[in-house]
Amino acid sequence: MDVLLNTKKGKYDIDIEYEDNNFKPLLWCVLNAFLIMLICSRSSFLYVFNLWDDANSYFTVGKCIFRGFVPYRDLFDQKGILLYFIYGLSSLISRTTFAGVFFFEVIAASFSLGAVFSIYQLFLKNKLFHYVLTPITGAVIYTSFNFYWGGSAEEFLFPFVMWGLYLSVRYFRTTYPEPMDTKTVFIAGILAGCVFNIKFNSLGLFFAWMMMVFFAYIIGSGKVATAFAECVVYLVGMLFATFPWILYFGVNGAIDDWMYVYIYKNVFEYSKKLTFGQRVSAFYEIVKDHFLNNKVVFILIAIGIVYFLASTISTLVYEYSKNLSRRDRLFIRFRLSELLNLGMLFGFLLLVIFIGGVSLPYYSFPINGFVVFGFIPFCYIIERNVASDELERGLISLSAAAAVIAVIMCWFLSINVRTIQLKKDELWLYKFRDYIAESGVQDPGLIVEFSFDVGLYTVLDIEPICYYFQTQTLNMQEVLDYQKQYLHSGEADFVVSVNTEAEGIGDRYDLVMQERCVFYDFDQTYFLYQRNEKEN
Repeated sequence: MDVLLNTKKGKYDIDIEYEDNNFKPLLWCVLNAFLIMLICSRSSFLYVFNLWDDANSYFTVGKCIFRGFVPYRDLFDQKGILLYFIYGLSSLISRTTFAGVFFFEVIAASFSLGAVFSIYQLFLKNKLFHYVLTPITGAVIYTSFNFYWGGSAEEFLFPFVMWGLYLSVRYFRTTYPEPMDTKTVFIAGILAGCVFNIKFNSLGLFFAWMMMVFFAYIIGSGKVATAFAECVVYLVGMLFATFPWILYFGVNGAIDDWMYVYIYKNVFEYSKKLTFGQRVSAFYEIVKDHFLNNKVVFILIAIGIVYFLASTISTLVYEYSKNLSRRDRLFIRFRLSELLNLGMLFGFLLLVIFIGGVSLPYYSFPINGFVVFGFIPFCYIIERNVASDELERGLISLSAAAAVIAVIMCWFLSINVRTIQLKKDELWLYKFRDYIAESGVQDPGLIVEFSFDVGLYTVLDIEPICYYFQTQTLNMQEVLDYQKQYLHSGEADFVVSVNTEAEGIGDRYDLVMQERCVFYDFDQTYFLYQRNEKEN
């Protein structure tokens, strides 16, 4: 997959064959990405609809970009503009379903698996393991609880994180202490810029990325001036990825809105105000909860930590010993610089995601990429103790078997499979949609109260009528008061409230439908109100 970046290989690189007849890496990754996402994401056509309110919120904002709305200025939501643009493109494929979102999820997963494949190439010489491990690793990554329902910001920034991880690991494994080429630094800056414009709390890995390269220049080659120059190159790469959005908001006179909502509110209002001690305690509790909810992921990460730590120690102890061949049968050659690099990438990614003291199930998803290092020990030991020709003999059959195993893992491990049985005619969403469509109200105005976007904007293919088209968690009372203006004036034809009956609507609105939605641990009641002809 390195050919996608067209970067030069260092003199210590492993010799990798990119042409594998019927098993070209890119096609293999796309095939497995499709199969995995087909089962794991509720955006796929196996599911009646992706009911996740966050994903529907992104869909509404993204769709409206192509209808003249400017995010942050005309509609309030807190994620990055690149995420909304992806959802906007998705809406061009299908305006009332998540078919387009699924398409882009497969693309994102394909590139993520491509990075996984490439990382395995750095550590394992036998191509059998590259093909076998990639679908299995993908299944572990995407069946974890922190993948959630499908379509999260973390999912779409994941390929950028994974390729950043690959570039960093490759440099310290194959090139250090020689300087990194400027082109790679620039590409990494672009990756960081893309992450920044989706959800910037996953930038911790890229902060560590450039920090390690900076010190590598100074310690490895003594080029202090070049180290600072490469930092500028890195920032230029980030600016390159951000410039289209600067231009977009500049043309629309919305740079201030962009900065205020996306930067200021996320940094100063969304994060909890805690003392240092409280923040450390909250960080510990959050990480512990994510470990308990994603045990397979964190166990594999822990295996990787222990193995590569032991490998580093064995490398330092036995590098000039006669026992070198014996060491190589169990432990991979891993230098201290590589260990420090991996530790910094993982530590800063974890730290920046959770340092704000706020946590939701899907926040830790970018960390899943580090499971690759938990698979390497087992395959490396096999590779070193089994004849190469014996391993290669079953390449096609074992690779196909791995893909099948990955599909089976997805079916039995993904929590989302439990909702495949939901039918459209049983779902409250389509009952509300049909009622509104048959009400005779043209271009109905809708407000969602006490919830994020519940999906009606999507299935009805309508646009919001106000800035706070859904109830946000920040300054909630302010949001509710703002929405009341549109209710009291009668501009909203319909109001949807979740779990709590709508408040402050007087006798201007009548409750016309009430539906409960229950599946495994999900239980919510939806209320639909319609404006009547009474005057306030």
